[in-house]
Amino acid sequence: MHSCSVCDRPLTQQELHQVWISIRVTTDVLPLLVNACSPECVDALPDGDEDYIATPHKGGNVHQPQPDWD
Repeated sequence: MHSCSVCDRPLTQQELHQVWISIRVTTDVLPLLVNACSPECVDALPDGDEDYIATPHKGGNVHQPQPDWD
């Protein structure tokens, strides 16, 4: 990676902020890894798709929304 996924600014290893987001692309929701240059660029990311994790996250043990299945 050479530039920020959000603002396209050149990126160095020291300022790297990697987070996951879940974004709808046509009919599918895809997990996307974002390489951001700052907390401000992470804050500028859209919310996660409905029924997925609502905010950008670093992965690992995260709280998943409960499915709406009966």
